[in-house]
Amino acid sequence: LALPAAAGPREALPDARRWACFYGKEVSSETWRSLDMVVLDPDNFQGALATGPVRLAYVSAGEADERRSFWPKVEGRPWLVEANPEWPGAHRVDPRAKEWRELVLTQVSSALARGYDGVMFDTLDVAGYLESSAPARFIGAVQGAADIVAETRRRHPQAVVVMNNGLALLPFVADAVDGLLIEDLYTKCMPGTEPCGPSDPKTTAAKEPVLERFHARGKPVFVLLYSRFAERRARWVRRAAARSWEKGFFPYLS
Repeated sequence: LALPAAAGPREALPDARRWACFYGKEVSSETWRSLDMVVLDPDNFQGALATGPVRLAYVSAGEADERRSFWPKVEGRPWLVEANPEWPGAHRVDPRAKEWRELVLTQVSSALARGYDGVMFDTLDVAGYLESSAPARFIGAVQGAADIVAETRRRHPQAVVVMNNGLALLPFVADAVDGLLIEDLYTKCMPGTEPCGPSDPKTTAAKEPVLERFHARGKPVFVLLYSRFAERRARWVRRAAARSWEKGFFPYLS
């Protein structure tokens, strides 16, 4: 009898219950062995991409950061829309610009060539923000961002594609995406020194049904929870984790 073929990263993703986002330089071998999925920043991570967990490369698809190696290629370009006031050095990008989309796709190809199993697209929600804040100026921005995801799937059919937030893109790319990562669903935390806390119930109520429908397709939802270190055992943090598990989502507390 022939043995069944080993599951690839895309097939393993729905069972990736233990996962982490880590944008530093190294991960200990003990931590690495404990994970089913890990999101790393290829510009920072210097360790070996050992086998075991599904290994995803962080790729910002809606913002360009001055600290990235590609910044000289985008500085001063007309499709740089505005600075993000909440993240110094980050600039919102018009995703309809072909030049930007190709730059993002080049990052994807580079990460896969280095041994990553796929990508986690961040900042795609910028497209929805632009289109809703100035519809006449940015009509088609959501479609432009969705084109990045769809083209990634077309060029790399075996790659794992996870999308962070960007729920406005789902009508266009739900079939192309293997999983969703979501922030601010149950916890809210901003840069600075203000305490973190539970998300606005209206935000939770608006997002949960969308995530439930996606999860019903047999695809995983990863919930990124936040707290300050001193808050990590707070009741609202425990409630957020419990709610995630109750919905069948996989939480990670950062």
